[in-house]
Amino acid sequence: MPVRVDGQLRTCSLLFDRGCIATCGVLARARVYLWKVVLKTSVRWLLLMTSSNSRVCPFRRIDATGLLKLSEPFVLVAVLLTPSIWMITVIPPLWRDIDAYGEVTQFPGTGTFLLYGPLYCFAARVPLYFGYAIDCLREGSPLPTFRFFGQPILSDAGVFALLVTQHAGLCCSAFYLISSTTCLFWSRLLLAIAWMLNPLFYTLAHTIGSEALSMIVLLLMGATGLRIVQSSRNVSRWFLFGILLYLSILTRHVNAVLAALMPAAFLTYGFIVAPFTASSACGRDRLVTTKRAFQQAAVAVAVGLSCIVLANASVRVLCHAARIPYYSTLGLSFLYRLKFLATLRPEERNQLLDQAAKHASSPDVRNLISLLRVSFPARTSNWDVKAFNQKASALLFPGETDPSGVRYAVLLNHTAITFLYPPNEIFLRRVAMDLNRSQQITIPDVVSFLFVTTRFYFSHREAMPQCASLVTFRGKNAEQIFAIFKRHSYFRHPKNVSYHAFLVIWIVLLAAFLLTAKMRERDVTGIASYASALIVIAILMMLANCLLAVFQPRYTLPMWELTIVSLCILFGGMMDALLHQSGPLHSPELNDQAKHSDHVQSS
Repeated sequence: MPVRVDGQLRTCSLLFDRGCIATCGVLARARVYLWKVVLKTSVRWLLLMTSSNSRVCPFRRIDATGLLKLSEPFVLVAVLLTPSIWMITVIPPLWRDIDAYGEVTQFPGTGTFLLYGPLYCFAARVPLYFGYAIDCLREGSPLPTFRFFGQPILSDAGVFALLVTQHAGLCCSAFYLISSTTCLFWSRLLLAIAWMLNPLFYTLAHTIGSEALSMIVLLLMGATGLRIVQSSRNVSRWFLFGILLYLSILTRHVNAVLAALMPAAFLTYGFIVAPFTASSACGRDRLVTTKRAFQQAAVAVAVGLSCIVLANASVRVLCHAARIPYYSTLGLSFLYRLKFLATLRPEERNQLLDQAAKHASSPDVRNLISLLRVSFPARTSNWDVKAFNQKASALLFPGETDPSGVRYAVLLNHTAITFLYPPNEIFLRRVAMDLNRSQQITIPDVVSFLFVTTRFYFSHREAMPQCASLVTFRGKNAEQIFAIFKRHSYFRHPKNVSYHAFLVIWIVLLAAFLLTAKMRERDVTGIASYASALIVIAILMMLANCLLAVFQPRYTLPMWELTIVSLCILFGGMMDALLHQSGPLHSPELNDQAKHSDHVQSS
C-alpha cells in the first residue's frame, strides 16, 4: 500500500512539473507576443502622427520612401527627447515650492480638491507609487498598500518616475503638435530643433507641480483645436478637445479661460476674416460662410460651458465623497493680490479701501475691510497674509461658529467681488503695471524662477519634512541649487528676448504667412484666425492672473505656451504654402460648405 501511494505521489509531482513548465512556456510566449504588440502599436502610432486624412491635407505624404520614410518620426522623437534625457541624467528634480509639496503629499481634502486642481494631485501619485514600490522590492519590504494614495511617501525613485512620465508626456504632446502644423518633414525637423533649444518646456517638465501637467494638456489642446479648424465636422476631434479642456480645468482653475479659445477662433473668422476675404460679387458665399462660422462658434461655446460645468460638478462630487464642504477659493487667492496695498502711500490705500467699503454687500465685508485698513505695518512693503487670515477669522467668527472655515471663505469671495466691481482706478493701475511687467519678462526669467522656488525648502524645512531625504535637497544648500542654473548656459537662452519681442516676431510671421498664401493662391484664413485666437486667449489668461493673484513669473507660463503654439502653427503653415506646388493648404471647410450651399440654392 505505501508503495502504491508513493507511485501516485511521484506521478502527481511529475504532472505538476510538466504543468509548470508548460505554463512558463505559455507565459514566455505571451510576454514575447505582448512586446511585439507594443512595438507594432508604437510604430503605427508614430506613423499615424506623421500621416493624416486626405480630407484635411492632400499633401501629407512626405517626399521619402522605404526605410527613410519609416525613420522620420523616430528622428523627430529623438530630437525632442534629447533635452529630456540630458536633464534627467544631469539636473536634480525641481520643485514649485510648498504648493507642489502639498499637491503630492496632502491627504485628500480641502487642499487637494479646492485649493489645488485635483487632477495632478492624484495623477502624480501613480508614478510616485510605482517608484516607491520598486524601492520596497529592492529592500525586500512588502509592497505599499493603496493607502499610499492617501498619504504618499516621497522617494527618489518615485520622484524619478514622475519626472520620466512628465518628460514622456511633453515629448508626445510636442510631437503631436508639430505633426499637426505642417505636412513637410524638413519643416517638422526645424520646428523640433527650435523646440529642443527652448528650455522653458523641458524645465517645466522637470519640475514637480501642476503646471507640468497643465502644459502637456494645453499643447494637446492647441494641436486638437488646429485639427478642428481644418475639419470642424469631425465629431471625434470635438470630443477629444472637450476631454482635454475638462482635464485642463481640473489641473488648474485658470484654465477655464481656455473654454473661449474655439469660440474666439470661429468668431474671428466670422466677424473679421470672412466679410473682407470674399469679393463683392460673392455676397451669398460670404453670408453663408459667416453663418457657418457662427454655427461652429455656438457649438464651441456649448462644448466650453459643458466642460466648465462638468469640471465643477466633478469637484463637488469629490468633496461630497470626502465629506468636506464645497466652496470657491477665489477670495483667498485675491487676498494675496491685495499685498500691493502695503506698497501704496497711506492716502492712496485709504482711498481704495473707502471706495470698497462704500460698495460692500454686507456688514461682514465692511468689518473685514476695516481689519485690512489697520493691518499694514508702517514703513514696510511686506504683508503677512497668513497671519492676517488667522487674525481676521478669529475676530469675525469666534469660537465654534465656523469650524470648517466655509463662512470665512465665502466672506473672502464677497470681499474680492467688492474690489473687482466696480474696479478702482488705483487697483486697475496696479493690474496694468503687472500686465506690462509680464510683457517684459523673458524665458530665462521664468526658468530661473523654477530654481528659486526649489530653494524655498531650505527656508521652510519644517513645512516640507519629506523632502529632506530626496536627492535634490540632501546635502545641499540654496546656493548650490541656484548654481545649477548659472552653470548651464542652456537655461539662459534666448537672452534679452522678452514676450513683447515675441509678439513682434508673431506679427511679422503672420504677415509673411498671409503674403505667402496670397502669392501662392492658398486660403489660410481659418488657420490665421485660429493663430490669432491663441494670442488673444494668451493675453486674457495673463490678465486674469493679474486681476486675481499676486504677480509671479510662473503665471506667465500659459501665455508663453499659447504664443509658442501659435508661432509653430504660422511657421508650419507658411512652409506648406511656400513649398507645395499646387492645391489648397488645409482645405477651408467653411468656404467649401458655403460654395456647396450656393450651388444647391442656384440649382
